[in-house]
Amino acid sequence: MSPDIRFGVNLLGTGTGEEFRAQVRAVADAGADVVLVPDHLGLIGPMPALVAAAAEAPDLRIGNFVLNAPFYRPALLTRDLATVDQLSRGRLEIGLGAGYVKDEFDAAGVPFGRPGQRVDHLEVVVDHLRSAFDDPDQAPPFVQPRPPIMVAGIGDRVLSLAARKADIVAFSNLPNDAVLTDRVAHVRAEAGDRVDALEFNVIVFDLAVDREPDVTPLRGANPDLDDAALRGSVNILHGSAAQVAERIANLHETAGISYFTFIEPSAADLDALSEVIGLVRG
Repeated sequence: MSPDIRFGVNLLGTGTGEEFRAQVRAVADAGADVVLVPDHLGLIGPMPALVAAAAEAPDLRIGNFVLNAPFYRPALLTRDLATVDQLSRGRLEIGLGAGYVKDEFDAAGVPFGRPGQRVDHLEVVVDHLRSAFDDPDQAPPFVQPRPPIMVAGIGDRVLSLAARKADIVAFSNLPNDAVLTDRVAHVRAEAGDRVDALEFNVIVFDLAVDREPDVTPLRGANPDLDDAALRGSVNILHGSAAQVAERIANLHETAGISYFTFIEPSAADLDALSEVIGLVRG
């Protein structure tokens, strides 16, 4: 149906190192394109995890979903990302967000700041990385001339930043198709003549093939919606494998979504994802 759609799997890394490596191998076997890791206290460290993932699955792209930009000094982050790009032989995709969990900032001793301040810092990081890509004195250098940068969010200001300066726009909370339509329209308007170069991503909190979907991860961001409404979220895919594949193809056709990221699927859900990928790619 849609051979140009990409699939990523975000692994939380809550188990042992060997369990993480086994998960990476399973993601590769399922036919996904990208293996990603988050950036939260209590979960696996993003930089060493990506290096391990790159070694375990040499045919997969690797990426962050997503780094909390306010945690980092731009120059130090650039050094670490360039090192990961070197060690993965140029397979890195950089994912960035403004951060949203105040307790983690407090635990890390990093000022949380107002939303606008966090977005300001996110933009500083994006600008620093863009400059480093073009700097012949960047050391270590990136292997890729311009590693793709993903910016994730849902508010006007973050999405405007993504539209102007990112390569991939990740929509983080879409309670229904109407919100998706509105957010995509906002990005397209802000992107101007660079819109055709953008890749649109949707995060999938639960892939429920032939079972009831779990809407628990969506409740915090959508407290006014009941479970029936949450089952209509774009961030939940459910039904038969054929119905999920058709839904993905429809989102691609109507909204231009060409990259879907699945959060920590179980072994059974990863098997289902493999079936969905086969159907989507015909």
